[in-house]
Amino acid sequence: MTLRGLLDDIGIMVVSIAKDKRLVFYGLFLLILHALGIVVLYRVIPEFDNVPHFWFGYVLSAYSSKAASAVNLQSRLYTGIQERGWSTFRIRQADFLLRLGGFLLVGGLFWEWAELAFSGYLGIRPDSFLAFPITLHNIDGTLDVSVGTLGAVAAFLVAAGKRE
Repeated sequence: MTLRGLLDDIGIMVVSIAKDKRLVFYGLFLLILHALGIVVLYRVIPEFDNVPHFWFGYVLSAYSSKAASAVNLQSRLYTGIQERGWSTFRIRQADFLLRLGGFLLVGGLFWEWAELAFSGYLGIRPDSFLAFPITLHNIDGTLDVSVGTLGAVAAFLVAAGKRE
């Protein structure tokens, strides 16, 4: 694939998400949850942090599935795995892998890296991802990604339930 082809695919994916009013609403709702957290709820209810992280996983899962569908990635992954002899692998499993991969790449790796990289510029202390001794505070980043992963799985299950 050429760089031009990759950029074209990214454009197709972004447009497919932007045209879906439900997905746009999901993103706006995520921003509202996070804004409420920043303004008041994170200080008053520290566990509220889990709500936006769960919803972030849900939203990224839905975005990943929609973006992958726009460029026929589920079918290509399904076909590629079928050609390698995994006869029990199904298209729903391809969608699940792409949803989970999309969340883990964007929500897990990129978000946590960005938090570490830019927290000094924003005047905030980043959450540690995994530090010893293991305490709930020292693994906050790990918990954030875990809760987001549950959100991504929930989005898949909701979508799978709608198809049946």
